[in-house]
Amino acid sequence: MPALTIFRTFTTRPFAGDDLQLICFVLGTYRLIQLFCLIPLAVITLVNRFKGNDLLYNGYGRWCPQYELLSDNEFISLSYEDRQKVTRPSSQYLFTMLAAIFMVVDVAWMFAVWSAASVGTPTQPKGRDKILRPLIIFKMFVINFFPVALVVYGIIKTYNSRANNYGCGQKNGYNVPLLYDPDATPAFVLFSILLVTYALELLVFPTIATNKIVKFTRRHIVKERYSTENRGERLEMCLGGLMKCFSVLLNNPNLGGKELKNKGELKDFASNLMGFANNDTKLDIVLSDMYIGAKMLARVQAERRLLAIQRLQQTSNQKKTEREDKDNIVEAPTGDAIEGATKKDYRSTLKKDGKRRSVLTLQTSEQGKEYVVVEKDVLSSDNKNDVDVLKEVAHYSIYAEYVYWHFRLVAIEHFALGKEETRFLPSSDTTWDLIREKFSLTSIGLDESLLVYASFHSGLASTPYAVIVDEVKETVVIAIRGTISMEDWVIDLQYVPSPLDKVGDICGFDGKGRLCHKGVLTRAKWLYNDLKKYRILKELYAEDSPYKEHNLVVVGHSLGGGCAQVLSLLLRPSFPGLKCYAYEPPGCIFDDEFCSKSKEWITSIVRGDDVVPRLTQPNLESLRDEFFDVTAQIKVPKIKAFYDVKTPCPDSHLVSRNANMLCKKAQIDRDTSFSEKLRVFRNERADKNRESTKLYIAGKIIHLVDTTGDETKYVPYWASRYEFNQVVLSNKMLSDHSVPPLVQILKNLKLDERHEVLVQEHVIVNDEEDEEEVRVFICFSNPHGKISFIVLVFCFAAWITNIWSNQGCKFVSRTTIITSPNGTISPGPGMSAGMWAYNLRECIDPNSCDFDNFNDLQESEFCQPYPQGLIEIDANTKAARAFSSLANFIGFIGLGLVLFSTSMKLRKQSCVALFVVLFISCLVGGLQFLFLQGVMCGRIELVDGDSDATCTLSENGYAAVAAVVLWFVALVGSGVMLYTY
Repeated sequence: MPALTIFRTFTTRPFAGDDLQLICFVLGTYRLIQLFCLIPLAVITLVNRFKGNDLLYNGYGRWCPQYELLSDNEFISLSYEDRQKVTRPSSQYLFTMLAAIFMVVDVAWMFAVWSAASVGTPTQPKGRDKILRPLIIFKMFVINFFPVALVVYGIIKTYNSRANNYGCGQKNGYNVPLLYDPDATPAFVLFSILLVTYALELLVFPTIATNKIVKFTRRHIVKERYSTENRGERLEMCLGGLMKCFSVLLNNPNLGGKELKNKGELKDFASNLMGFANNDTKLDIVLSDMYIGAKMLARVQAERRLLAIQRLQQTSNQKKTEREDKDNIVEAPTGDAIEGATKKDYRSTLKKDGKRRSVLTLQTSEQGKEYVVVEKDVLSSDNKNDVDVLKEVAHYSIYAEYVYWHFRLVAIEHFALGKEETRFLPSSDTTWDLIREKFSLTSIGLDESLLVYASFHSGLASTPYAVIVDEVKETVVIAIRGTISMEDWVIDLQYVPSPLDKVGDICGFDGKGRLCHKGVLTRAKWLYNDLKKYRILKELYAEDSPYKEHNLVVVGHSLGGGCAQVLSLLLRPSFPGLKCYAYEPPGCIFDDEFCSKSKEWITSIVRGDDVVPRLTQPNLESLRDEFFDVTAQIKVPKIKAFYDVKTPCPDSHLVSRNANMLCKKAQIDRDTSFSEKLRVFRNERADKNRESTKLYIAGKIIHLVDTTGDETKYVPYWASRYEFNQVVLSNKMLSDHSVPPLVQILKNLKLDERHEVLVQEHVIVNDEEDEEEVRVFICFSNPHGKISFIVLVFCFAAWITNIWSNQGCKFVSRTTIITSPNGTISPGPGMSAGMWAYNLRECIDPNSCDFDNFNDLQESEFCQPYPQGLIEIDANTKAARAFSSLANFIGFIGLGLVLFSTSMKLRKQSCVALFVVLFISCLVGGLQFLFLQGVMCGRIELVDGDSDATCTLSENGYAAVAAVVLWFVALVGSGVMLYTY
């Protein structure tokens, strides 16, 4: 952050200047694919050159029927006339060489960009842009010339070859049939793949041009549509459209979406989202910043929790005798207050004081930015009220779960409800005895429960719910379903405060000045009117009803829990004894004062780190502000922070690793561009937030805390609504919201079970001992000194010399003696031979030349592959060929390592690898002289006698010796680099 500006309007967005490692990684992967094609193409090209398979005769290749250069069955010399007709094309070598140069230059560029992008921190560039800008310009206008040239050259060459029938011409107006198709060879396939990859790479230019045209159009032609005042409306339309498309694509009736008209349903959420992102001030936050900042924030929260737990143990040891009447809040210590920690495990046990037990728990402060230790009342089996409440909570939780699917399935399978019907209501002439007989819920395990009414229609205002008579508890239960459909999500997102004045006047409670969740209030009013419309409660509590003395209970989970809380408020004036049990409800139902009053009849249950009870607009803004603080505290390059957050961090290293990544808040540089924009951003948000009213979870709250970490034991305690004023980033924040596990937890919860909270003390790790050295890639900066450049020169000379020694046909000079079958000895033809081919001979004087007289012949500039039918290649020659090719390949790897060492300091392990590579290159370079023990330097059995050859090194052989010497000198130089590391 921020995006790098190359020219006035050309930037690297959506990538920041320190995100270019990702581009390097993608390009590197792309180059690796090209390398897998380029290496075998280069090998095929060199082998064909060594063997002479690339020679053209009168312009004809080996695929043409006119190709009649030389016979494969005997040695034939080259006449003066033929000499003028033998050519060697350079097109394939030129393409391969240009591709190799492009590969090396671009890889060096990627290393330079990777290194430069690692300078500074996410919020402090520290001169990073000054290095990256010229590198990107160099890439755009210099390096990109290579793929353009390769594509153009490849297309022209391919077109010309096919237009000319691959050089074979025509006969009688028709193309001459080819011996084989050149396009079917492995070399052409690899060439084609490379050509396609280069062409795809060039598509980035029309993409950039199109993006510029679109931006210009938006700014100058349709600028009114993209003005600030219309962005909220466009955002609302986009969100609604996405939800509608999502529901259509899934084509699932249970997901709803039919009532989404996209006409203002998401207006409030879009407005809040615009405010949350604050479109007026751009902070240049990119996706990588969000990922790393969120991961670091989760670790900061974990560190606070760890330090607070340590303080919890200290506070727990001080409370020996009795619990104080008020909550005793002890501030959590800072990281500097924890010194000399040990590896000792501590245990904080639940204390027992008369008929009440207490536990020291962790909660966030009212600002939501730090943990505090608070002593809370634990539900105890010795306290009758706690036992009764927990039994009620566990009993009614099954209704909150079954209202999702079970009641509808029962109504369809056992109560004759049509699959398309959305309302279950016994006929008016059905007696209570008949209802008890026909509509029992025994089939789903609720033996003493009756379904008396249910609505399964899900819309924007309507929501599925059921009315059940519980004959065991002698209660009438209203169970409301939670979030499933798209309409439910829209209601969830309508979390802005809505006044209760008019609703209070209608329902009979004082709602003046009181506020409520807007979407939930809409659903609660529909539920209230639906119950009234079908006279459900009026019939159940009529004078002739057997259930008129039953208490009324309203339950629900998630959004259903929020609806249950508000509906209970609307019904309470008519049913003063009403109770409400909300399981994991939204965290923004009532204002603070109303939440306190609702403790009389509402009980809310929250499990662990469930995000839904903590998901409020103020909490999100608090999370956002802390995210910015943590991002500004990062004191290392983003790439290092990325690797660190990807590595698991145990509690024993949490504090030390966070200290390595983050500076203290007092050390944040406030003079950066990011800090200035952040100040403006927060001032704007502070002005907008002054008028907002915060909403909380209603009623008394039971918080279930996992004491073992494996979800096997939970301790319930009475929590404060202020404990949920921070979103906890953990791996359980979503799974803790599931209702089936919650039902089982409440069912199996044992209040008389002794709970022990295990707290492990962190270990301070001394990271000053091995401070990591900063390594930067700067071309030819020679971080190892001049020795690396000297080694590079010798390696390059050795590699070029070795290649030249292998590709010629003058590795050795042969002197032969031919022994005829009758024992006559005569001198044979002297000739030069190489690994793959031998040297053709030509007439010295074209006017008087006897091809049978070897004295009239001399060496030519052309090479000919060894005749397959005449000479059988032995093991020594094959081994020499293998070692010569291996020396070229391994030497290239060593050359790359040495070239890299001239731009960035190698680690010690890399220096060792370089030494080993050069040693192997030197060794296999020497083993190629096994050719002197091969068939070309020994006896060859001929038809008319035997040929005994004596070999001496020729010019290519001397080059091979020089290459071995050069490899050895480079090896010594790499040893010096390793010794002086």
